[in-house]
Amino acid sequence: MEQKILQKDQVGKLYSELSKVYTFYAPIKEKGNIVFKKIENPKDIVLDYLNSKIPPKSVLFPETEVLFEYKLDGKDVEIIDRQDLDDKILIFGIRPCDAYSLELMANFFSFHGNLKDELYLKKKENTTIIGMGCNNPRTTCFCTSVDGNPFKKEDSDIFLTDLGEKYLVEGISDKGKDLIQKLSWLAEAKNADIKKANELAKQAEESITTKMDVKEVTKILESSFQHPVWDEISESCIGCGTCAYLCPTCTCFDVIDETDDYNNKGRRIRIWDTCQSCLYTLEASGHNPRDTKIQRCRNRIMHKFSYYPKNYDLLGCVGCGRCIHLCPVNNDLRVILDKILKVEKKEDEKAIA
Repeated sequence: MEQKILQKDQVGKLYSELSKVYTFYAPIKEKGNIVFKKIENPKDIVLDYLNSKIPPKSVLFPETEVLFEYKLDGKDVEIIDRQDLDDKILIFGIRPCDAYSLELMANFFSFHGNLKDELYLKKKENTTIIGMGCNNPRTTCFCTSVDGNPFKKEDSDIFLTDLGEKYLVEGISDKGKDLIQKLSWLAEAKNADIKKANELAKQAEESITTKMDVKEVTKILESSFQHPVWDEISESCIGCGTCAYLCPTCTCFDVIDETDDYNNKGRRIRIWDTCQSCLYTLEASGHNPRDTKIQRCRNRIMHKFSYYPKNYDLLGCVGCGRCIHLCPVNNDLRVILDKILKVEKKEDEKAIA
């Protein structure tokens, strides 16, 4: 394993070298929030952060994205495809939960036979991930309950550990190791650096106090479509969609055609959508199969912890805690899952009695 040292005052040098090859994205502070944006000035990069508000999935799956443009000439239509899909992308400073979310999205977008989302998959293929360990997880984080870890490395090409005045740099994938070798000015890591990184990883994992048996929840949900918890959580939910829009694994989108009749051209775009919206399932006939808030609240949780595992043998949640930390009515996913377990246990006790 390639293990080097990057001094914190060398981040600008790293950017200067890599931005010649890659479109360089990193966390910055914008209007008081941490978000991932294309970097023009390395001084804007903020690496001392808990987690971004908007997940970095927006780099590969933007809130609004042009699928293609077209021109009209009588009955003839000229399709103008995207020209940027071969661009090399680098995402710097991403947390392990978010790096894993990009893999889950790639799994979703490639799992439908011939109906693959080539747009996302091409960008993902051309993306290099430089992840960074989460030394201080939020109290709302629960990644260790969903097959994650604050120092999970395998979803990154290169992994950084914040050692104070410097970063331990580890090559994970072959692509990452090759890139590190090109950065010949990086110093060699010492045994003390590696030991400290291991200690920080252990401390971070132990600091996550939430311990849930999510796989047991998945089993229960398979037969819990009428679970009483759905009525309870829907009473406080206001259907704003914050949980979905800030979720790093939500993939729902709507497709809209924008036409410019005066210039005989147009474009097709996709925009983020959410199953928490009453319009999401509204059919052209006027019928809505999920016309109540109870059904929509249920669908989101069933999707993450029942449908996704059933279809892909993977959990659809990375435990980032954004839906807990940023819910305006303080609905806590951990509490909801715990209630599902507790109600089931009570039912089992009644059956035994």
